[in-house]
Amino acid sequence: MVTPPKLLLVLEIRLILLEIGDLKMSRTIGELIKIRRNELGWSLQELADRMGYKNKSTISRIEKGEIDVPQSKVKKFANVMGTSIAYLMDWEQVQQKNSTLADITVRMRTDKDFASLIDEINQLDPEQLASIKQFVGFVLKKG
Repeated sequence: MVTPPKLLLVLEIRLILLEIGDLKMSRTIGELIKIRRNELGWSLQELADRMGYKNKSTISRIEKGEIDVPQSKVKKFANVMGTSIAYLMDWEQVQQKNSTLADITVRMRTDKDFASLIDEINQLDPEQLASIKQFVGFVLKKG
């Protein structure tokens, strides 16, 4: 049986592993362009004008993933939209998840209790995980 303090750690690790497992290797550049354009409050036409495209349909097709963004345009999109190439390529998210996974891996190799918790985590079914998540939310609100 997992004790409450261990339960919190088990849940945290399980959620991290689930996030890593659910992580699409990256969101498409089109999705990220759309997110950034909306953050800036720009219309499709406004971004098209700033990028030098003749009409908004090209931007719309890029955002939908119907056409690829040439490498030469990635840098221009980043500059025009005030962001980085790493953001548009979704490297930042992947790098953060890889760092978390590396930390977990190192700790599993050096801490037997931690490795044991990972084994316990792997035995949880989705219903148990949902209950634990609810419990952790309750505990965190009290803390």
